[in-house]
Amino acid sequence: MSKLAMIMRSGEIALSGGTFMTIMLSRFTRAAADAARLTIELPDSVGALEWHGLTKMAGPGFAHAFTLVQKGGNSALPTHIFPGGRVETFRRHGYDLTLHESIDRTNSCLVWVGPYNEAKTWFAGPAPRRSVLNALVAAVEFTDSSEGATLRPRVRAATQQFATKVIGRNDRLIVMASDARAARETLPEFRGAGRGDAEVWKIPLDLDPEQKARVGGTPYEHKYIYANSSAVFTVQFTFDPEAGSFRAADEGFVEDVLAGFKVAWAA
Repeated sequence: MSKLAMIMRSGEIALSGGTFMTIMLSRFTRAAADAARLTIELPDSVGALEWHGLTKMAGPGFAHAFTLVQKGGNSALPTHIFPGGRVETFRRHGYDLTLHESIDRTNSCLVWVGPYNEAKTWFAGPAPRRSVLNALVAAVEFTDSSEGATLRPRVRAATQQFATKVIGRNDRLIVMASDARAARETLPEFRGAGRGDAEVWKIPLDLDPEQKARVGGTPYEHKYIYANSSAVFTVQFTFDPEAGSFRAADEGFVEDVLAGFKVAWAA
C-alpha cells in the first residue's frame, strides 16, 4: 500500500515503479448541515453508503447539537428508545416536526422530518414548553434535498455554527469529512505521508487485546486521516469481531479505497 501514490483524472493510479493500475471511481456531491457542498470520490467497489451528519449551534440563550440521518433513520425512537412515550407531530411547509418524550418524562427530542433526510436534537429532560419549542424552530432553518439536509441558524450574526461533519458508512467502512479550516487543529503534530494533493496519517485504533490480536498487522487496526486545502477526511475499515483475521481478498479493496478516496469541501 505504501507504493500507491495518487489518483489521475482518468481513474488510473500511478505506482512508484512507473506502472499504472485502473480503479473505477464514483464522484458524487453531498450537502453538509451548514450548506457546504462536498465533492467525494470513492472506488465503485465501496458500494452504497448510508449518510449521516453532525452540527452544533450556539448563541445567546441557545445551544444545541444536531444529528442528521437519511429518511427513516429515527424510526426506532417510538418503539425502542421511548416505548409507550408521548409522540406529537406538527406539519410545516416542506417537512414535519415530531416531538418524542419518554413515558417517565426524563428524556425527549425533536425531529425535523423531510422527504429525504431527518435532523434531531435532544433535550436533557422533559419536552420543553410549547413556547420554547416554537422559539427553537424559529431559530433554525431546515432545508431538505436528495443530496442532504441543511440546518442553519436564521440569524447568523448572533449564532455560531460549528463542528459540522458529513459521515458515510456501510458494513465495510466509515468515512467522515470536515471543513479544513475548522479541523486543522485536530490533525497529528507530526508530518503525514504525501499522496497527491493530500497529506495522510495512519493512526492506531483503541482496540481491546482480543480485537488487536485478530486484526494486528492489517489495515483494520488503524484509521487513515487525510488533509488537503479544503477538507480533513477519514476512513476506517470495519470488521466483524466474530470473523477470522484479515482476509487476503480484502487487500485489493483497501488499497483501492486508500488510493482513490478524495474530498473537496466548498463552503
